[in-house]
Amino acid sequence: LKTVSLLANVLLRQQAIDAGCAETILLRDGLLSEGATSNIFVVKDGVLRAPSRDHRMLAGITYDLVLELAARHGMPCELRDIADAELRVADELWLTSSTREVLPIVSLDGQAVGTGKPGPAVRQMQAWYGAYRSQVARASACDV
Repeated sequence: LKTVSLLANVLLRQQAIDAGCAETILLRDGLLSEGATSNIFVVKDGVLRAPSRDHRMLAGITYDLVLELAARHGMPCELRDIADAELRVADELWLTSSTREVLPIVSLDGQAVGTGKPGPAVRQMQAWYGAYRSQVARASACDV
């Protein structure tokens, strides 16, 4: 019997919430995997980086859409292994999920990420994401 249980992820997220955090970031073998209930993106020197889609992560719809929007608008993007140390020197970190959309991470383990405020890349992606969502909503309304 094959099953995919995400109970551990849900429990990890609840631990994060209980500690006053938004998410737990999961690492496997020292490499970024995903958030407990999200995908994680890194921005360094203007380049959007994300873990490759592989056995270490459960890619989401929003993960795919963010990559599509980045490509469509010419935002440099790399899909590759991301070491734990890279998270700590990132200019920006984001989490993405269908329910939280594109959310900046402004601190990691009590330390500021970048300036400690949402950066320009996440603000740009949020604008693109919002425009896409509005476009889809308008198209859906026309189909009714």
